[in-house]
Amino acid sequence: MYRKLLLLLSLFLVFISCKDDKSDASVKQVKGDTEALSFYDEGLLPKDFEACKNAKCPKIRVNYLKFREEDREAAKVMNTQNEAQLVRIFNNTEEDTDAKNIKEAVDEFIQDFQNFKNDFPESEAGYEVEISQSVLSQTKKILVLETDFYLFTGGAHGYGATHYSNFDIPSGELLEKEDLFSDLEAFRNFAEKEFRKKYEISEAENINSQGFFFENDKFALPENIAVTKNRVILVYNRYEAASYAEGELKLSFPRNKVAQWLKY
Repeated sequence: MYRKLLLLLSLFLVFISCKDDKSDASVKQVKGDTEALSFYDEGLLPKDFEACKNAKCPKIRVNYLKFREEDREAAKVMNTQNEAQLVRIFNNTEEDTDAKNIKEAVDEFIQDFQNFKNDFPESEAGYEVEISQSVLSQTKKILVLETDFYLFTGGAHGYGATHYSNFDIPSGELLEKEDLFSDLEAFRNFAEKEFRKKYEISEAENINSQGFFFENDKFALPENIAVTKNRVILVYNRYEAASYAEGELKLSFPRNKVAQWLKY
């Protein structure tokens, strides 16, 4: 009997331990400069919106990251700036959004869809928004978020893209291209040579000779740059430097090859 009691007690303790592990499974940590940054996934689905309870709604799959603001002041800054970046995704629709947060932006998206259905009840066209985020890289100084999104509001096809956000970990501030490099022009010159090499454009040829459409026939860095632990990644999304059919254009350099121009 005593052995049976010990066995039952052991099983009970294992059960409690497993339960505790599961309860913390959604909380992840990023090691910062002085203390850990904890973050979790925040999700939005049609059921989260009042407008979807008694009317047809578009497809909504929105998952993004939030940093626990009780951990450090920088987390609050990151959350504010990250959400502002997410709201800008909806500026790819016909009208720019005035939403103050991601839920307001999705709510406007729903209203646009329902107005469309009221005006064109016979139309089978649907709206769709899908957003997902992940931590691409983190060091003591910089955190890189990768956001993948897809928007469809009718027409031949929707618009999908990848977006990188580089954050200064101590302050939480969103970094611009100029903040990432000590000599941005030197890095741009290097990137142009690598771009020409990859797409077989000689130095004597116009940068747009192979069908690209850089403004004023001059090579430019993309909006999307990620400075990770091991690499620097450049991504030109659709329409940024080539046609939709070309898809995204990507260049990736080993960090040690461009370290001389990096601030982070």
